[in-house]
Amino acid sequence: MYVLAQSLTPADLEVLAEACAEVGIALHVTDPATGHAPPPGALLVSFHRVAAARPDDLSVADLKRRGGYAVAVLDSVSATEVLAAVTAGYGFTLASPLRRPRIVETLSYLKTVTPSENTQVLTLANGSLNSAAKSLPVTDAEAGLLRLLSGRPGQIVSREELSEATGGEDVNKVTSVLKQKFLDIDSGAKLLKIPHLGFRLVGTVHEGAS
Repeated sequence: MYVLAQSLTPADLEVLAEACAEVGIALHVTDPATGHAPPPGALLVSFHRVAAARPDDLSVADLKRRGGYAVAVLDSVSATEVLAAVTAGYGFTLASPLRRPRIVETLSYLKTVTPSENTQVLTLANGSLNSAAKSLPVTDAEAGLLRLLSGRPGQIVSREELSEATGGEDVNKVTSVLKQKFLDIDSGAKLLKIPHLGFRLVGTVHEGAS
């Protein structure tokens, strides 16, 4: 699990680094020279200074595809600036300069409510979802949704894409049924609903032999 920083001022980056160290989360700074290669683990939250956006920076859509929450760091906090950030796709806004107590509080909360990456391995084969101990049948819609999520480890997948993967079925109903099936087969895997963004799979689903 890590925190991503992009285009922050040196002072804000220092505050974020101190907060991450206090909470016990790794901090990674985007680097266009490496093609923004992500580090190992799941992205918890990203902080992007909107006013300093560069042409080769990751866009808010790129940040959201990597998973976690996208936070816009604003030089000027006004109704107009906040609305623009939210409209662009950011989930939260914070004012620069960043305040360490607020960042520590935010990171601690997100770390608490986000399950750690799970090593639980499930197998999807012959119309069934299998754990080491149990097996349950799955519908084509459920299998399609799982395949899409498992193909994007650690990433948030939008409702629109998930709906397409299920053949147009109700995403809320499909995910609700799958959550119960995860419990029924004693799986540690989870389907996380990320407000206004979509869903993320915590766990691993392999495709078995047909």
